[in-house]
Amino acid sequence: MTAASTERGCALVLGADGFIGNAICRALGDAGLTVIPAARNAEALARLRDELTATGVGCPRAITVDATDDAALTTAIASVATEHGLTVAVNNIGRGHRPVPLAEMDLAAFDDVVAVTFRAVAVAMRAEIRAMRAGSGARAIVNVSSSAGTTGAPGMAAYTAAKHAVVGLTRTSAIDEGRRGIRINAVTPGPIESGPIMTQDPSVREQVGGYVPMGRMGSAEEVAAAVAWLASPASSYVTGAVLAVDGGRTA
Repeated sequence: MTAASTERGCALVLGADGFIGNAICRALGDAGLTVIPAARNAEALARLRDELTATGVGCPRAITVDATDDAALTTAIASVATEHGLTVAVNNIGRGHRPVPLAEMDLAAFDDVVAVTFRAVAVAMRAEIRAMRAGSGARAIVNVSSSAGTTGAPGMAAYTAAKHAVVGLTRTSAIDEGRRGIRINAVTPGPIESGPIMTQDPSVREQVGGYVPMGRMGSAEEVAAAVAWLASPASSYVTGAVLAVDGGRTA
């Protein structure tokens, strides 16, 4: 375990290669944690690591891993815990799909969404909890679900069901691990300016934001700030919580 990791604590961020994952890494780094980003996109991870290092964030390595490969994911998490310690784990894993009613959805596509959006989170949490049980001090897991994980969404049966499952897994695991000092929470972002919507015309983003009580879409940085708070000592008596970051959409 490196000296820097021991002093500041180490955060593993799965799904670090997108807008929200990038922002989470920066927020945790700004909070003084050593950050280890992990995702499938090696090129994006290399760019992120360079950016983090340039801004003074400790980033000793980046891990290229397919979250649906149980053995590879489990091994990656165990290696981080062994080499750096594991203080914080963020599971920002998920895959959407084209809106289609369940009755018309291809079952292979359904299974693919569930494998990435729910099962990979469960496999990751299993390894993270095992690693954290061997540690001491403040330890926190934050799962990135979605506002679709607490409500319904037309044509998004697989994604919505998987995100609901992440919320259930978060709450149940928080109960199971509470007395061991491992806090487990989730955030449920609403419409966020990230991913495919960023390729759309600004008028589309404005229209989507118009359905939100606050009158706009959220930013990746606003999601990251919520994650950083749940990972910090400031939320020391918070576990099993599902924090909506959606501008009031699910209110």
